[in-house]
Amino acid sequence: MPLIKATDIACQRGHHLLFEPVSFELSLGQSLLISGPNGIGKTTLLESIAGLRTIQQGVIHFNDIELSKNKDNWFDQSFFIGHRTGNKKELNCLENLRSFLQIQGIQISEQQAEDALQAVGLAGYEYQFAGSLSAGQKKRLALARLTLIDFPVWILDEPFVNLDVEGCDWLLGILKQHMDNNGLLIITAHDNREIQELVSHKLLLESSL
Repeated sequence: MPLIKATDIACQRGHHLLFEPVSFELSLGQSLLISGPNGIGKTTLLESIAGLRTIQQGVIHFNDIELSKNKDNWFDQSFFIGHRTGNKKELNCLENLRSFLQIQGIQISEQQAEDALQAVGLAGYEYQFAGSLSAGQKKRLALARLTLIDFPVWILDEPFVNLDVEGCDWLLGILKQHMDNNGLLIITAHDNREIQELVSHKLLLESSL
């Protein structure tokens, strides 16, 4: 039985569907790359799967229960990082990690946060305010959360954007490790060929117009 089953789901902008309805099934250890032209609704679809938007058509089941009736369990087992990193510019890097994960119900020590920052190449930036970081460093700070969580489902929207080659290589390793550990991944990645070879399933959104 698949962990996630989406049947004929579609999203709207105004009164128009953004893309033709799509369906997919995913089990633990599997991954889905969602692609399509700019503006077709990839982000909207990911946010809908993450439970942050209403799906206008179709249904998603999680553990064989309709997602809209199972949101508490879904939010306990899925982790979403979108275009907006969620970093607080007035907090330093350590404070950002600890406060964000605390909202998720996860308590981490300062040492764990320091280790996560070191893993993403932000050693030495522990006490720097997030607002003063470069775009790539802000993305690294957000992605550092992945080293501190134990959620089976990861939903990532263009996580390679603003990362340099070293950052992309690190992220690819983290994603591969997640899937090797029986994790499930749903991702958009417009310009990364390596992830296209790594995923087990692909979904191309097509315009409904």
